Amino acid sequence: MSKKINVHLLVNEVAGNGNAIKANTELHAVLNKLNIPFDQQKSNYPGELTKLACEYANNNPAKNNILIVVGGDGSFNEVLNGIKQSHYPETPITYFPAGTGNDFARGAGLTDDPFQLINNLLQDPEPEKVDCGYFTSNIAEIPSGYFVNNFGIGFDAFVVHQSNHTSLKKKLNHINSGNLIYGLNVVKALINQKTFAVTVKTADQTLRYGDAYLVTTTNHPYFGGGFAILPKADIYSHHLDTVIVEKPNLNRTLFLFGKLITNGSHVTAPEFHYVEAKEIQVETKKPEYAQIDGEDVDKQNFKVNFKINHFNLLK
Repeated sequence: MSKKINVHLLVNEVAGNGNAIKANTELHAVLNKLNIPFDQQKSNYPGELTKLACEYANNNPAKNNILIVVGGDGSFNEVLNGIKQSHYPETPITYFPAGTGNDFARGAGLTDDPFQLINNLLQDPEPEKVDCGYFTSNIAEIPSGYFVNNFGIGFDAFVVHQSNHTSLKKKLNHINSGNLIYGLNVVKALINQKTFAVTVKTADQTLRYGDAYLVTTTNHPYFGGGFAILPKADIYSHHLDTVIVEKPNLNRTLFLFGKLITNGSHVTAPEFHYVEAKEIQVETKKPEYAQIDGEDVDKQNFKVNFKINHFNLLK
């Protein structure tokens, strides 16, 4: 069954080192070819998509109005938070991935083919209720919010922070090689990231680790642009998973990384731990960086309460 739709695009042209501009142009071409009416709004500064998405949802759009996010995981995060802040938090979201990592698209099995995406939407699909994370925290700037990928403290956050705060990234972006900076900072993190103590609590247990290296609460398997840190995680599981990795020596780290990218057997290593629950508390006592769907948070001690939540996804 094919239906008539009206499309509203929320676009972050900065996403994916400019990939979003190309993706948006391709999407326009498909919409024009199929004579589908559409309009768009572009973000001009970080956080604007949250405001635009909230305004869109507050208008209580009809079922044949389709909201499509064109950008990366950070863009999608902003839109999700805007929808959730609105008077109509069940407003469905469609995602056309055009970022650097596109981890949520990978975890949700979303297409990056504009024709396939629009053809799917014309078949009148029902929105799928999928998981996301919700947190409350001691972070002054972000006391609460939602995430679609993960909330990480330690190693991955160190990489994100270093990558987002270097002039080299901009220079590499100009020659379409911005991703190289992440590889360089992974090496830097392997050398410089120190261990820290963390306490992880659920309703059933309290766990303490003195030499944590990475603590990531995740909604699906992937982080860092396609690495399956926890292959069993799933956006339909209705719980969150917190992964704790204790720091091995460098040779052991390289060995486990090889397992991570080949067969996922790193999860059986004694340095690897995970907890699954609908509610999880993570607390650290030493200043560390954090990242939320790839957006970095300044170094500090953390006390974060996580809960499973959901949103409506059209795909």
